[in-house]
Amino acid sequence: MLEIIASTVEEAVAAEQAGADRIELVSALSEGGLTPSYGLIRQVVSTVEIPVYVLVRPHSKSFVYSKSDEETIITDIDLIRELGAAGIVVGSLTADGRVDEGFLGRIIKHKGELSLTFHRAIDSSRDILEAAEVLADFPEVDRILTSGGQATALEGKETIARLIEDHPDLIILPGSGITLENAEALLEATKASELHVGSAVLQDGIIQKERVEALTRLLR
Repeated sequence: MLEIIASTVEEAVAAEQAGADRIELVSALSEGGLTPSYGLIRQVVSTVEIPVYVLVRPHSKSFVYSKSDEETIITDIDLIRELGAAGIVVGSLTADGRVDEGFLGRIIKHKGELSLTFHRAIDSSRDILEAAEVLADFPEVDRILTSGGQATALEGKETIARLIEDHPDLIILPGSGITLENAEALLEATKASELHVGSAVLQDGIIQKERVEALTRLLR
């Protein structure tokens, strides 16, 4: 399963045509990705046929959210659900670096049938393995997007492999710094079944079909 990051309708269409299995729709990639606009979500969901997972992240200051941040996130989730997206990508931590279980419970109540990916907030947690154990207790969490706590997924491969081994009922989705050159080594080291990529399939800001196809072949 190959998930491609897209921030425009054109990128989403190009990713689908190139053979991507799923889109993660975001805005503000320069800030690590933020929640895209209502209009963009609606256009992408109505244009492509592959599943669209929408990033829900109101700002890039931290993954510790205020009450007003939480209300923004819940409102966004309600809108994303109504727009017909397939999933959300979201995560929240407490001030001491643990998974915010209380807020996660609220997110689950509002997500309906949306698939739920807990995103790279886990890489900022105080203990990734501990955080994964907590998330594993929530059957509504389908996958964890992580670089294994390192700058790149390849650097965090040992932790990713441990997560995959420890949590067979959770999909562990490696992301960050994945390239055509290192993807095979990452897959061999972790036995991951999915990959999350962005710049690896771009050239001059345009998604390259042959790069998507090469990554898809590695996964299959």
